[in-house]
Amino acid sequence: MAGKKIAYILLASVLCMIPAADVSAAAVEDFALEGTVPEERQLPRLVDNADLLTELEEEALLGTLDEISQRQAFDVAVVTVDGLGSRTPEEYADDFYDYNGYGAGENNDGALLLVSMETSKWHVSTTGYGITAITDAGLDYMSDQFVPYLSDGEYLTAF
Repeated sequence: MAGKKIAYILLASVLCMIPAADVSAAAVEDFALEGTVPEERQLPRLVDNADLLTELEEEALLGTLDEISQRQAFDVAVVTVDGLGSRTPEEYADDFYDYNGYGAGENNDGALLLVSMETSKWHVSTTGYGITAITDAGLDYMSDQFVPYLSDGEYLTAF
């Protein structure tokens, strides 16, 4: 019972932070410079810095990401950015996941989809059980499902 109460309080806290979840480009660029990995998630499971979604779409997607993550004990996150700075999509996604405390359980199980608008590139970063669960074949299948929607600007459907 106490676990459910804590989960509801955390979910309510995350939902209250949605307007504050817009992290500035400078803050995102500096996220990996701190050198320490936080023990708890620092940001919501949706960070739409490229501003691809409306506020209502963000709320709906964040609710879905939170529900799936909690039900599966597997963090599922989506991050959109305008640019990657000097990083590759893989470096950026991996660093964003690690340095913002994403991951469930002792192995930090989860996956993060990064979409960069500047380069029109994306990457899925996986950790813990995510490495086993999301195979190359599975990733190919998923990309066949969501990339056409990204290309058409139907971002909510893609995510």
